Amino acid sequence: MAPPPEYEFVRLAARATLAPERAERFAAMATDSLDWPLAVRLARYHRVLPLLWIHLNEHAREQTPEDVLDFLRRSSMSTAVRVLFLSSEMARIAERFEAERIPFLVLKGPSLAEAYGSIAHRPFVDNDLLGRRDDFDRIERTLLDLGFNRYKRSQRQLDGYLYVHGEYTFGRAVGTQISTVDMHTSVTPLGFSYAGTYDDLAGRSRPLDVGGRTVQALDWPDLFIVLCVNALKDQWNRLRLACDLSEVAEMVDDWDALEARAASAHSLRACRAGILVSHDEVGGPYPADVVARARADEPVHELATEIREHLQTSYEERILGGRDRARLVLRAQDDLRGQARYLGYVALRRLTERAFSPLEPGQREGETA
Repeated sequence: MAPPPEYEFVRLAARATLAPERAERFAAMATDSLDWPLAVRLARYHRVLPLLWIHLNEHAREQTPEDVLDFLRRSSMSTAVRVLFLSSEMARIAERFEAERIPFLVLKGPSLAEAYGSIAHRPFVDNDLLGRRDDFDRIERTLLDLGFNRYKRSQRQLDGYLYVHGEYTFGRAVGTQISTVDMHTSVTPLGFSYAGTYDDLAGRSRPLDVGGRTVQALDWPDLFIVLCVNALKDQWNRLRLACDLSEVAEMVDDWDALEARAASAHSLRACRAGILVSHDEVGGPYPADVVARARADEPVHELATEIREHLQTSYEERILGGRDRARLVLRAQDDLRGQARYLGYVALRRLTERAFSPLEPGQREGETA
C-alpha cells in the first residue's frame, strides 16, 4: 500500500531543522488539496505535532487553514506547560537524590530535547531515569517520601518484576498534572541484547541542565545505541523514533567508535537497522560508509525496509502479535545467543505475567499508578 501524500508531508516535517530543499518541498505540499485533518492525525500518531507546528509557522503559515493553526497552537501551549512541570519535577527529584547520595542517569526526555535544540521541538511525557539495582530500595523510599506512589507488590513480586522488565513506574498527581517516573534498573528488559552496564554508562556520561539543576545523562553514542534497542522494544511504531535517531546522530563525532561500542554491547544489528530507517525515512545525517555497511547486511536491510513500510501505512496504535513481535526482534540480534536470550525472555514473561502483574482485577494497562 502506497503511503498517502499526507504522510509525506508529515515525514518532511520530522526534523528539528529543515534543509532548504526539504523546507521547499514541505511548503509546496501545504495546499488546499492536502487532507489537513489526516495530516494532523498522522502527526499526532507519529508524535511530531510540535515539529509540524513549528515548521508550518516558519515555512507555510499563510497556506495553512486557521483552524489547523489554532489546534496546533493550543496543543503546543498545553505541551509546554507539561514539559515545564516535568522539568521542575526532575529538578526536585535530582535535589533529593543528591542529598541522599543516590547516583542516577537521565534517559531520553530532556536529554533528547537538547539534541533537538529545544524542548519545544521534542517535548516528553515522563521522566526516565536509570539507577543501580542495588540502590532501588533507597530510590523507592526517596520517591515515596517525595509523594510518589507505585503499584503494590510483595517483595518477591517486585524482585521478579525488576529482574524481567528492568524498570518500575512511580506516579503522583499535582493538580491536573500527573508526574510519572519510569525508574530503570537496566537499560532494556531481560531479553533484549544490550550489554552496557550502569557503571560503564556513568563513566562516559555528560552533564545536562534540567530545571536549573545539573544532572548526568548518557553520552551521545550511548544514547544512540540505547534508542536503537528501545525502538525494537517499542516495535518501531512511530516516525518520531527515526527522528530521534537523526537528531542524536548530529551529535556523534566518531562513527567507527560507536559501531565498535555497539558490537561490544551485542547491539550492532539493532543500530544498523536504526541507521537505515532514520537515514532513508527522515534523512538522518550519517557518513556514506556507515550507511553502506548497514545496507550490506542483507537481513538488516530487509528488516529496515519492512519497518519503513509499516511506518508509512500506520494510522493508529500498532501492537504486533507475539509471533510478529518476536520475528522483528530476532532478526535484529547479532548472533544466535541473542536470539536464544530473547526467546527465553518471551517464555519467562508468559510464565510470570500473572504473578508479576501490578494490575488489580478489572484494571486496564496504562492506568495511572
